[in-house]
Amino acid sequence: MSSAGYILSSIVGLVGRKTLSRLVERSNAESHVRHLGCRQLLVCMVLAQLTWREGLRNLSTCLNERPSDWHRLWFSQPIAKATLADANEQQDWRIGGDLA
Repeated sequence: MSSAGYILSSIVGLVGRKTLSRLVERSNAESHVRHLGCRQLLVCMVLAQLTWREGLRNLSTCLNERPSDWHRLWFSQPIAKATLADANEQQDWRIGGDLA
């Protein structure tokens, strides 16, 4: 995951931490979130696209294979498939609508 990790950091870095925090706060996107914030969900979805993951189970398996990489991916604990499913269902995907 070293090359994917480098590419992942570069892509996620395009969206500044302050910009993302401002958009999340403005849209109140994390009001129903308990475990997985918008930044972590963004990292998960970008990683899924970069590594051609075919589902949430496959993505959670990939994320949980190497716990040593969690700190680099801004995670502090294992990511369950149910957590990813809940985050996808409850978080508003339109938070970036104000970027234009």
